[in-house]
Amino acid sequence: MANLIILSKDIRLLDNLCSLNDLHKASGGAPKHQPALFMQNQQTKSLIYEIEGDLGIPRTVLTQRGGVNRGTWVCKELVYSYAMWISPKFHLKVIRAFESMSTNQTLPSPIPQSDLSLNDLIYELAKAKNINTQNIHTHYNSVFNSNAWSQEQGFEHALVKRILKQDLANALRTQSPQLQRLKQQAKQHGLTLIDEQEYQGFQGRMQMQQQQIDKLVDEVMALSRNHNALMSRVL
Repeated sequence: MANLIILSKDIRLLDNLCSLNDLHKASGGAPKHQPALFMQNQQTKSLIYEIEGDLGIPRTVLTQRGGVNRGTWVCKELVYSYAMWISPKFHLKVIRAFESMSTNQTLPSPIPQSDLSLNDLIYELAKAKNINTQNIHTHYNSVFNSNAWSQEQGFEHALVKRILKQDLANALRTQSPQLQRLKQQAKQHGLTLIDEQEYQGFQGRMQMQQQQIDKLVDEVMALSRNHNALMSRVL
C-alpha cells in the first residue's frame, strides 16, 4: 500500500497502520497535539476498546520504542479520531487523503449529484431506503440530537449535507451486485464489512454533537459570570 500524502507530508504506513508521529508533523507539530497526549485521552481508550471489540480488528495500535520505525502506529479509525481531535480542517484533509488513496481500490457505485439540496438529499435517501421522508427526519432527529438539523445554517448546514450525502452514497452502494457478493463471501468466513464512508459519517456526527456540547458549556459559563457579577453588585 502506498504512503499517504497530507499537506505535502509523507505519512508512512506499516502493516496497514499509519504513523501518528508523521501525522503530528503534518498538522504543524504543536506540543498540545503530541500523539502521547492523544493516546492517554480516555475517549481514545474507549474508542480502541470499541474498535477491537465490535469491529474485530486484532491490532489497532503498535508502539515501536526504537529502530527505523520508532513511534506510534494506529489503524485508520484512530487516524480519523486523531485528526478530528486536532481540528476540523485537518480532519477533512485526512479524510480526503484516504479517499484519494483508495480511489482505484473501491468498488464502482452510484454517486449522488454534488449540487443536491438538503431537501433533495432527504427525498433521495427515503427513496433509496424505500421509506418515507418522515422516517428520515425521525432518524436524523436522533442522530443529531436535535429537531432543527434541517434548518441549520453555515458550517452546520454544510456538515449535515455532507453526512446525508455520505449516507445516500452508502445506501446506493449496498444495491451494488458486486458488494452483495462480497458481503456474502465475508459472511461465510464469519466477517463483517465496515464501510469507510459510514465511519466518516459517524465522525461527522460526533463532531456536530461536540460542537453542541461546547456551545452549551459556553452558555453555562456566561450565565455563571452574569450571576457572579450580579451578586457582587448586591453585596
